[in-house]
Amino acid sequence: MPSQPINQPEFDLEVAFDDSGTDANSPVAVAACYIASKEQWREFARNWDEVTKAEGFEVFHMSDFIAKKEAGRKPFCDWDNPKKDRVYGKLASIINTRISRGFAVAVPKAPFDRYVFQEFRDGYAADHYIFAIRTILSSISDWRQQYEIRGPMQYVFDRGSLNEKRIEQIWKEDSKNSSALVERRFGMVPEGIMFQDDAFFKPLQAADILGWQVQNHMRRTSLIGRPTSTRGHPGHEVLWGNLSLTVGYYSTEQLEESFRGAKAYREKEGKWPWENNLFRERMLRREEGRVY
Repeated sequence: MPSQPINQPEFDLEVAFDDSGTDANSPVAVAACYIASKEQWREFARNWDEVTKAEGFEVFHMSDFIAKKEAGRKPFCDWDNPKKDRVYGKLASIINTRISRGFAVAVPKAPFDRYVFQEFRDGYAADHYIFAIRTILSSISDWRQQYEIRGPMQYVFDRGSLNEKRIEQIWKEDSKNSSALVERRFGMVPEGIMFQDDAFFKPLQAADILGWQVQNHMRRTSLIGRPTSTRGHPGHEVLWGNLSLTVGYYSTEQLEESFRGAKAYREKEGKWPWENNLFRERMLRREEGRVY
């Protein structure tokens, strides 16, 4: 086994990130991630492979899994509902058993585009999905502080992400602020970002499930005037039974408040909040919000 390269950090924790709804036709953009130790991700992959072999599929994508039969998404279009329920239940159980922490945030695109301003896009988050990632990073920072987690973490994103260049830019820009601060708060180091195929790095398939469920739940609740605290369908609820999961759904009012607050900070301090500082975007306000 080759020795560890000089100055290459050891990653005890790995973060699997995925997106949902980043295509132009979706009204909601979602960033979702699961965190686990390298050892638990190895066990996760072993368990996952056992299910794929026993049930007869290779890669699990929620969009293929829930597609209508006539869409022809093999092999899922050939499965009956009992088999779909059984397979999903097995995969959800693996996720809930192996992960240490999960985060997801949903951003409705229309109100984001209504209130965002160019300086915000240029200096902090160019689009809805990058805004969602940065929101999650603030929650990861709080989680690391709460549990006194100090070491760097390996962040893994789907190689097929439309935002790959913008995601890499987060690492470059934040490292210019203070590499020591970035590492302490987020576990981010220059060597700690990679893009992988989800067929190779199986945890990305779990993040895909979480991202899809969060987007689907927002479509079924706040986008049609229902509170996000409304119970979801069984596939949604089985993931929410894991107490190590934190999910945020932005409302129109909350997005307007975020952008207004950034402008107020600029008027008071003479600079934008993300300049010379690591801007903290809070996730999951407790009150219910509306999207319009």
